[in-house]
Amino acid sequence: MKASYSKSSGKLELITYDTNKDRKVDAWSHMDGTRLVSMDIDRNFDGSVDRWEYYAADGSLEKVGMSRAGDGKVDAWAFQGADGQVARMDVDSDHDGNVDTWETYANGALASVELDTDRDGKPDRRLTYGPSGVKAEKIQ
Repeated sequence: MKASYSKSSGKLELITYDTNKDRKVDAWSHMDGTRLVSMDIDRNFDGSVDRWEYYAADGSLEKVGMSRAGDGKVDAWAFQGADGQVARMDVDSDHDGNVDTWETYANGALASVELDTDRDGKPDRRLTYGPSGVKAEKIQ
């Protein structure tokens, strides 16, 4: 573990970790003094960040970015609900930098998916998952 401090204010800015003890940093905790702001994590120890965590002022986890493609670039954001489970996931399925799939979860299960099939930045199709199957509808 190594801590870095601001030269001007003296506040803690960064803590780096080698979680698997291979002598390579794989976790970076970005700090504002004693408050954790965000973390960058290389979960599979390949030298590339594949998880980004962002924290609110009260210390709660706001959102988690993931590199589902494994290329070191965020292509999905997960947001947790009050129960601590994933409530929503925003996905850039074609890796163009824009969200085009919005997934909503209920009780830990996929409840609906909204898609931006015409690439205008807004969902235009919705798939709803329920006990009787999948319902598809066009969004006006």
